[in-house]
Amino acid sequence: MNFIQQAYKGKNEWYHWVLTIVLIFFGWQILGAIPLVMAAAAKSENLSQFTEFAQNNFMTAGLNKNFLLFLMIFTFFTGLIFLCIGIKYIHKRTITSLITSRKKVDWKRFFYAFFVWGIIAIVMSYIGILLAPENYIWNFKASPFFILVAISFLFIPFQTSLEELLFRGYFMQGIGISTTSKKFPFYLLYILFSIVIIFFLNKIFNYDIMNMTIVSIAILLLLIFLNDSNLFLKIFNSEFNKLLNIFFNSRLTPLLITSVVFGLLHSANPEVAKLGQITMVFYIGTGLLYGIVTLMDEGTELALGLHAINNIVAAFFITTDWTVFQTDALYIDTSEPSVTWEMFIPVFVLYPLLLILFSKKYGWKNWKEKLAGKIVEPVNLKENYKILNDIETE
Repeated sequence: MNFIQQAYKGKNEWYHWVLTIVLIFFGWQILGAIPLVMAAAAKSENLSQFTEFAQNNFMTAGLNKNFLLFLMIFTFFTGLIFLCIGIKYIHKRTITSLITSRKKVDWKRFFYAFFVWGIIAIVMSYIGILLAPENYIWNFKASPFFILVAISFLFIPFQTSLEELLFRGYFMQGIGISTTSKKFPFYLLYILFSIVIIFFLNKIFNYDIMNMTIVSIAILLLLIFLNDSNLFLKIFNSEFNKLLNIFFNSRLTPLLITSVVFGLLHSANPEVAKLGQITMVFYIGTGLLYGIVTLMDEGTELALGLHAINNIVAAFFITTDWTVFQTDALYIDTSEPSVTWEMFIPVFVLYPLLLILFSKKYGWKNWKEKLAGKIVEPVNLKENYKILNDIETE
């Protein structure tokens, strides 16, 4: 069984996915945020000041930088725990099936990607410093720096693991198996149409995005409840829908959707506000790299290693006052934020070279099938479940 087909090992009714997503959101954004909110509240003189802190991602709350970093990572840690709970107790399948198609997690792959990209990231950072030394200030302070290094190596992997297992694991698998349903094109087009309408109304009439999104999701759930009505059955069985189903039933669909959504979620980062939407090329390109690596390697181990070391180096090596990571790093970049050619080197040069390196080392073949092949439900899995059910009945 390939990586996407691992989802078939568990329960996959639509409500299993909704319950798990709600559970992850609760653990990540609500329960996990309690320590951060309490710490910021203790620093606030009144509600308006607390609101101001929250709007600035608590960066201006006066918290120790290492302590703030830890509290931010803690939210991802709880989200990761609740993701695992959802997989094990709602979907009724193993955590390993979320991570890889192999019988067990291949940690050698994780560490190989971790060290390869770590070396590249540090070398590229040093080259940037050597090319423009006037833009960097040496910021080494022993005590806070070594605490930062410890937090980075011990806890940042929890943050990156949630993002990878959520996008390249849970959503990649979930969207992948959903493309086999004749109902998939209708619901995908509804979601895309809703996003366009919400964006349009917000830009033109300044409508509240959150309220419009909640209404859109509520309508979507209502449509799911009504999807067995005669009207919807006619839509699902139409020739046009059958053509759409053939078009969307491809591994390319979950690859592109998860990569774009992964990139767009980073649009809230402060560097996007400083540099503009062109930075989406980097974030979506990075999402594509992690997605391609996952599909070609039939597991998330390489992507987990790449993402972990990328954020670790970003945390302890170079910091600025306008990026998402503001830490006691070795260097402070004092240059004015601007879009330069250096931003596109990873996406258009380093990422392709990295894919070539991995393909040579792990013998990747049949790229077209693995990245754009049809997704099918494994027949042998159905037969195994039938045998098990017959044994239990007897």
